[in-house]
Amino acid sequence: MAPLTRRTFVAGTAAIPFALWFEQFAQAQTGFIRYDARSTQGKAMLKIYAGAVRKMRNKTLYSEGNPRSWTFQWYTHFVRGDRTKTAEINRIYPSPSAWKNLAQEMWNTCQAHNGQPEDYFLPWHRMFVYYFEQIIRKVSGEPTFTLPYWNYSVSGPNHGVMPVEFRKPLDLVYGPLYVEKRNPGVNAGDPIDEGEPDDPLSLDSLEECQYSQNGSNQGFCLALDGGLHGNVHVLVGNGQNMGSVPWAAYDPIFWLHHSNIDRLWASWNAAGRLNPSGSTFLNKTFVFADGNGNKVVATIKDFLSISALHYKYQKLEPVPPCASAATTGVQGAEPRKLATVAGIALGAQPARATLTAPPSPVATVPIGEAVEHLKANQRLFLVVRDLKTDIQPEVIYHLYLQLTSNAGGSGDFYVGSINFFDAHHENAEKFRSFDVTDLAKELRAKGLLNDTAELTIAPAGEPAADAKPVIGEVSLVSQ
Repeated sequence: MAPLTRRTFVAGTAAIPFALWFEQFAQAQTGFIRYDARSTQGKAMLKIYAGAVRKMRNKTLYSEGNPRSWTFQWYTHFVRGDRTKTAEINRIYPSPSAWKNLAQEMWNTCQAHNGQPEDYFLPWHRMFVYYFEQIIRKVSGEPTFTLPYWNYSVSGPNHGVMPVEFRKPLDLVYGPLYVEKRNPGVNAGDPIDEGEPDDPLSLDSLEECQYSQNGSNQGFCLALDGGLHGNVHVLVGNGQNMGSVPWAAYDPIFWLHHSNIDRLWASWNAAGRLNPSGSTFLNKTFVFADGNGNKVVATIKDFLSISALHYKYQKLEPVPPCASAATTGVQGAEPRKLATVAGIALGAQPARATLTAPPSPVATVPIGEAVEHLKANQRLFLVVRDLKTDIQPEVIYHLYLQLTSNAGGSGDFYVGSINFFDAHHENAEKFRSFDVTDLAKELRAKGLLNDTAELTIAPAGEPAADAKPVIGEVSLVSQ
């Protein structure tokens, strides 16, 4: 076999292992800082970013089949929803080529929104953003460029407000960052969570103490993915924009969103939280294109430390200390389903469903009594599984326990929110869970939780008429 050379790499005829690529192209690049988009440094980076986006969308400079084009990078996440990957590859590449082969390997590889293991979500998107950043440096001619992050969870007047640079359609500099198909008010500078009954932009996922799911406990990766991450997607854009997996990466704000998601993972790790250590996870590889169009094979184990990748964030988030084992549930304990309801169809009006105990001999104890007898190290979770929808509903749904028409403030019954960001893809193992231990005990003490549990699921806004979202199952589970 002929030795691999830089020339063959650039020609796209060979894949560069990450270690070799890093040594040749990135080892000397140190001291990179990703800045808050609203900081002085972040704004300077946004100006560079806007110029690069303009070039990447210019088909004269970068044809759609070029790995550095906007279409190619968008399709790496997922091909647009009204076309198939096969059809788009045949349209863009009528003849065999190295770029066509690369597109076959890269497109539609977003993790984990199409049936892939959930634990791949964070490392794949870190790789995606990392190599996209490399491409922006090359396209812009600015080798020190770093991708800013959008801190939508910040307190104060900027909470949930998209940076102004993304809201200037006619601006000669920042116009390329504007996308029309965002939700009403977003491009006007309204908070994306305006009118929501709770805070769907909260950093609650940072409270998770382990990376992967454990029974009914989501773990950090799934909690961040299905919660804050999905909420931002749905709150920003409609079903042909950020709100839907196939369209999401077309919007330039996508990349600042995922820079922030990566920042939260880095924050979680900086607090001493550990990533998975199994060989299947560590040795998993994905294919990307670097700033020169080189095909690179990236391995998860090489992307678990941002310091090893020579970048850091302007600011990390504080992470709450882990609660004691006596109050977090038994690790590895078998979850016990206390009550369940299946097949909840959602629409424009609040939906109500009754959770009842499963048939004997699985459980016969009334829910209220079971709550009273929870052990000190047991927690009670409301688990939502098997979300499906024909199209993106374009709204978040909020969950309440024992909320009745004559009840007091709804906040006293609030459980949490769900979104349908990736629900039109195969995600059978995904779920959302909410620790309702304290809420259930309070309701029981007030005499409001007895033999059954009433669940209310209300949309925050008007859902898309043809969405037809359905929840496959909701359960109360002790663990």
